Amino acid sequence: IKNLWIPLIIVLFNSRETLLSGNISLKYILIIGGIFILAIVLFGGMDFLNKYRTRFWIEDGKFIYKDGVITNHEKELDIRRIQSIDFSEPIFHRIFGAVKLEVITPGEGIKIDTMKKSQAESLQGILYDEKVYLEETVEIGAYSEWPRIEEESDQRETAGFDTLYRMNGRSLLLMSMTSGALGTFLALLFGFLNLIGANFLIERYFEYFEGAIRNLALAMGLAIGLFIIVGYALGILILTVKYYGYTLKMKHDDLVVEYGLLEKKHQSVNINRVQNIIIKDSIIRRMIGYYSLSVTITSDSLDSEDIDGTVELLPFIKKARLYEIVDHIFPNYHVEVPERKVPFRGYRRYFQVVTLLVLIITSLAQYFLFDYAWIAGLVLILVFMASGIYSAYNSGYAIRNDEINLMTAGFFKRSHYVIKHEKLIEAEWVFNPFLHRAKLGIITLVTAAGMLGSRATIKFIDRSDIDKIWQWVERGHRNAEDFT
Repeated sequence: IKNLWIPLIIVLFNSRETLLSGNISLKYILIIGGIFILAIVLFGGMDFLNKYRTRFWIEDGKFIYKDGVITNHEKELDIRRIQSIDFSEPIFHRIFGAVKLEVITPGEGIKIDTMKKSQAESLQGILYDEKVYLEETVEIGAYSEWPRIEEESDQRETAGFDTLYRMNGRSLLLMSMTSGALGTFLALLFGFLNLIGANFLIERYFEYFEGAIRNLALAMGLAIGLFIIVGYALGILILTVKYYGYTLKMKHDDLVVEYGLLEKKHQSVNINRVQNIIIKDSIIRRMIGYYSLSVTITSDSLDSEDIDGTVELLPFIKKARLYEIVDHIFPNYHVEVPERKVPFRGYRRYFQVVTLLVLIITSLAQYFLFDYAWIAGLVLILVFMASGIYSAYNSGYAIRNDEINLMTAGFFKRSHYVIKHEKLIEAEWVFNPFLHRAKLGIITLVTAAGMLGSRATIKFIDRSDIDKIWQWVERGHRNAEDFT
């Protein structure tokens, strides 16, 4: 049913003229009804059989999942390598007390589209406990039979999750107001328009203002202003509903975040599988003293919704509280604000290319279209120049033993990466003739994250700083051997 309601809405919307006119023949009803009955029998029947044949169990330290109707599919996941057990509760699932479950590993994961919530919570707890048991008490290659006898299970600690942070209503509202609420609203709006093809709604909206107000410029200004205000308010409401009740919990080496009012989400990550730490802020959030914390994990699963491997642990939190939680969760990481490293001669390179493009476009618009295009062009140039200077001023790095802190910035936003040497998988160094003359360079450090990798890039820093980072990357581990 949930897979058919969207096509049903599209068909009904496109047939609105026929339905509203009342000229509905029996033949038309039979054809439409027959199509949907056939779709329900074919797709629903196959889905029902697949769910009926689905099995999963634990055996020899592995989580095994099997399904399929015509072709059988079987996956085995090493429980030791499980780094995230997530489940979400979409609105349709919540009606029936069901959830979507996803088990993520560095390789292929498992996604169960529908299962009982109580069963998902039970399975999540079992896998967590089994994972801890295997890591603490079982040697590699030696597994006990499962389920284990009660005497063995009772010896283990069964403490629940400890709550590290819960977002209050004030923080939730501030986060929604500073998180691109208008962009969220526009993305949903244009996605909806693209789905049902109702672009005429926007056209009629602007036509109404043009008809009500004789002055065209004033009418367009009021229409756009009202659209922005209403869109921003709705965007705040959407983000508030999405992140409602945001909570971060911890048990052993596993972290769990829970949030959502209409659609509840439960995401988890194993601390030992974290590839890097990312602390982000914007110029507005820095003014009120709030930051966000994310981590990346590895996964090659195409079924995962987050193919970039990023898990947001704390979307909005005070700076002092943030560093307390980071020290508690990651005691082996040393988080410090990097020193600014971009020399003055590198500042202009952050905005010169985009400024030139804006200047060319503005000149063409001024000559062919609009006499006052230079005003808009001048404003854009000043904005991009200010953004470039901000980015250059806030970029830098700090190396401490086996760890590097990188600060990158772009359009009034900063990203602070904390990377362990052992997690690096690639380093890229850009050094073209133009940079050679200025003795500048660009360097990128890559860590595993989802299918795409996590990239931290520092632009236009001095050649000597490039050499320091490169030597740190090349030095290897203390116990490494020279394989040549």
